[in-house]
Amino acid sequence: MALPSSERCHDVDLDENIKWKQIGRGGFGIVYKVRHKVRDFVAIKLLRNTGTIDELYKEAECLTKLSSEFVLRVYGIYNGNKFPQFPEGIVMEFMEKGSIQTLQKDLSSPPPLPLAVRLAYQVAKGMQYIHSKGFVHHDLKPSNILLDNDFNAKLADFGLSRETTSVLPSFEQSKECTRGTIQYIPPEAFALNYKIVRSFDVYSYGILLWSILSGEVPYPGKPDSLVEHRIEHGDRPDVSLCLKEEKEKKAAVTELMKHCWKQKPSERPDFNEIVHKLEPIFSLHKDGIDAAIRDVLLKLRQNQSRSSSQLSQANAADLVPSPTPENEVSKDVVDHPSDTVQQPSNVAGTEDLTEEEKVTIVDDRMDAIIQKNTRVMAIAADLKKMKMIQNETYFEIEAEKTNQAKMRELYKSLRASDLVKVAFYDALKNHEPNILKRHGDS
Repeated sequence: MALPSSERCHDVDLDENIKWKQIGRGGFGIVYKVRHKVRDFVAIKLLRNTGTIDELYKEAECLTKLSSEFVLRVYGIYNGNKFPQFPEGIVMEFMEKGSIQTLQKDLSSPPPLPLAVRLAYQVAKGMQYIHSKGFVHHDLKPSNILLDNDFNAKLADFGLSRETTSVLPSFEQSKECTRGTIQYIPPEAFALNYKIVRSFDVYSYGILLWSILSGEVPYPGKPDSLVEHRIEHGDRPDVSLCLKEEKEKKAAVTELMKHCWKQKPSERPDFNEIVHKLEPIFSLHKDGIDAAIRDVLLKLRQNQSRSSSQLSQANAADLVPSPTPENEVSKDVVDHPSDTVQQPSNVAGTEDLTEEEKVTIVDDRMDAIIQKNTRVMAIAADLKKMKMIQNETYFEIEAEKTNQAKMRELYKSLRASDLVKVAFYDALKNHEPNILKRHGDS
């Protein structure tokens, strides 16, 4: 059913010079990151099929009605006028840290327990809110939980959401229900005459909890037909995968998880009860969240550096010439020590510094680094890519006229934490190695 034009979201005007960068893709559409002239970066979810424009407006209106700190914010509709090569889309806030799914992939492990508990609590609060408004989400899974720059969770992708029987006439409820992701569907929803109720989301939330705590995908590699059959017969993901570490601390959350995925819908809790049970668990772990986020940022940076290093090594290997009579070194030749060039011990590249030593060098050699650095934007780009500085900070640095002014602006962002200083040191070493001397040398 098409929404009356008076109830539809307003159109969002886009700058004609913007660049479109694809950041996601799903069954409903493609998501692009776009720089908006007022809001900086926004996300635009485009339709794959313009024939479903009413579904687009429906999702946008749904998000507008469900405005909350735990629900993705929608700014309006992009109508496709300025960029005919791109169809209509929803303009939404851009979430810097992706989704729970991308976080799991980038970490190759579950997040630290305090952060995992906060994610579980924030999703439950969001679901409690949308159920109180008479809606079900109907597709709750890691890729639909987006994360802001501080890893706070927001519900997204309401393309399959529906209003429940409390606000819809019975004939609307009897219409065919598009199923969500099969690994997260409760057993009763496979029946042909299934009607949408809130317990659907509760079951999906239980599987989501398992995924958050284990860092795994449910039923990996299994065909949908087998998954459906086994779910109907009571099978669930392996709970032991959630309990490899901190088993006792996870006991309360795993019990709640198993309660949520009960076979009978009537035996599952509602989200008021779920939030009530999670509140003391969240309070218990609240003080550890900042340390957990630091650990996550450090691990993400290490994984990214490792990936970059492996890519560089692969590229370098491609450039090594095959041995030929002209370039092959005779195995009988022995280099004399006096013939080799010794790298000075005070030049960066031979050092193996601790993070504390890197922080000290960045602090103590600030004046020299500001004066000599000529690759400021390359370093800033590395830090932005590693999520160590905000997009706004990057553009403020870029706006400065001289290298020294840019460098002073960049140094302001280093006050955020020692972790940022360590990342800055590594980037500086990569782009300007000659600036770095052994700490204490002039």
